[in-house]
Amino acid sequence: IDSAFKQQKLKAWQPILTPKYVISCFTIIGAVFIPIGVAIMMASKDVLEVVISYGGTCKADRYRKTGLPCVIPFTLSNNDGWNSRDVYVYYQLDNFYQNHRRYVQSRAARQLSGDDMNIDTSGVISSAFATLSDCQQFADKYTDPGTTSKDFATAPSVYNYPCGLVAASMFNDTIYIDRGGVHVEGWKTGCDTLPGSGLAPGTPCPRNAEGVAWPSDVDKKFRSPGVGWISKNCRYVGGIDDGFIDPALYAGEKVLLQPVANCTLGPSDFTGPRCKYRVHLPRADGSGFDPNHGIYNCWHNLTDQDFMVWMRVAALPSFRKLFRKIPSGQLHGGASYNLTIIDRFPVEPFGGSKSVVLSTVSWIGGKNDFLGTAYVAVGAICVALALVFLVAHLVSPRKLGDPAYLDFNK
Repeated sequence: IDSAFKQQKLKAWQPILTPKYVISCFTIIGAVFIPIGVAIMMASKDVLEVVISYGGTCKADRYRKTGLPCVIPFTLSNNDGWNSRDVYVYYQLDNFYQNHRRYVQSRAARQLSGDDMNIDTSGVISSAFATLSDCQQFADKYTDPGTTSKDFATAPSVYNYPCGLVAASMFNDTIYIDRGGVHVEGWKTGCDTLPGSGLAPGTPCPRNAEGVAWPSDVDKKFRSPGVGWISKNCRYVGGIDDGFIDPALYAGEKVLLQPVANCTLGPSDFTGPRCKYRVHLPRADGSGFDPNHGIYNCWHNLTDQDFMVWMRVAALPSFRKLFRKIPSGQLHGGASYNLTIIDRFPVEPFGGSKSVVLSTVSWIGGKNDFLGTAYVAVGAICVALALVFLVAHLVSPRKLGDPAYLDFNK
């Protein structure tokens, strides 16, 4: 009991704040912060950035009604940095509260990582409750759109894979950049040749990006099942434009994917997310195909890096998320380009806005004028306080006692 630690008698440094000590500290802080702030401001000024707001120009129902994408022309500033540096493409949302408590919690981590899903086998899963409970009954199931029952209360359910509000509200606009009809590099290619893609020849993949998600997410937190598991457990699967597990995975497998006209049948409380195909398996006698008995709507590819980026929720209502990385040499300062957007993500219901941001980076990251200004302001305040204390000390000095006479044992 009678120890130095418990009796709070450990040795400690107890500085006495003399004028010389205080003035020196403020001066050193100011001398360090001001140059750092100036360097950050110069680095931020060197970042090239263009923000293209399209929420008011492109309406979310345009593509659904007309089948035509929204095309917005833009011109880059006349700067060689657009050509000599990598350019990062972001989408920006405003007034979207990803930090809402119940929204953040509505996700199933065990489902995303493949735990308790037996995705490494071809076994059939008959119960989905264990992996869906974390979604808190938000966007976790809906009535099977293929049911012929008129009683939706007793109709069979289809479980979402992935489930939850975060996944179901994923930003799903398709964004391309081209110049004279030639698409800019930075988008994955080859999806136009996949069966049932519906993409025009030469069109890059709308989803399944590469190099935009955190390595830890790619390696550990998000895993998708194999073809055998999908064929038995996924009643429905999504399409190329929804980031579905590429139909190329079915090459050589005897699986029939039949298009589904509508995945949102039934009353509004039972409507489901996007899906495109009904999965069929071959009969034992080889005479044809029958629908499988899977319980999941595998509407999105969990290893799609666009999906991984979205699942890392933002702390503020206005945020940017990395969409693509354009390698150096692709863009040219002063040149005109077309921003082609298939607008699916509505922002009008929550009074928000959305933009596409093209930006280079510096050693501090993207453009950030506030950080440099804050450093300079704090440094200037410290220098000003040091001068005030110095003048006060010179004009009206205060006689200090001798610290040697201090005795804390009495």
